[in-house]
Amino acid sequence: MTQEEIQALIDASLNSFKTEISSEFTKANQGLAASVTKEIKKLQSPQPAPVESTESISEKLTLKALEQQLTDLKTQLANKDLETLSAKRGSAVSQAIANSKALSPAVLQKVFLLDNSDKLKEENGKWYVTQGDSVSTLEDALTSFLSTEDGKAFIPASGVRGSDAQETKVTPIDPNKTVKAEDALFEAFS
Repeated sequence: MTQEEIQALIDASLNSFKTEISSEFTKANQGLAASVTKEIKKLQSPQPAPVESTESISEKLTLKALEQQLTDLKTQLANKDLETLSAKRGSAVSQAIANSKALSPAVLQKVFLLDNSDKLKEENGKWYVTQGDSVSTLEDALTSFLSTEDGKAFIPASGVRGSDAQETKVTPIDPNKTVKAEDALFEAFS
């Protein structure tokens, strides 16, 4: 066989293969083309809007339904306000406890809020505790609580060792003041 005959045989095989593939592709896509054409026609034709009965429309807009929705929204808003107030209250108490350097701050916060959560009020960014007619700042109320029997458990121990030892008082030293011996002895034993 010559080169031209081989070339002609290859060309004929490729043409027949190309024709066969093209016809298979056309057959496979005819169903797809038909379904796409149907969908396009459906989208182009105007669809009738679903008609709601006048009864369902009137049910949606009744006064009782609107009042119920309003009540539900008010309840949700009140719950959110309570959550926000509780979070702000907890944050303020936590900050006051951190400033007091008390032991077990998480437990102290729970105990303090258990006793005072309904008495805590905020005004202009400051927190106050109302106890009857008296009003004190949050820090003062916390200090007062720490001085009670329950609150003493949260106060750190002093540096004194032993049951008979007495806590020594540290007097600030003023470099401009001369200390007399009798004053130093008096301060040491008082």
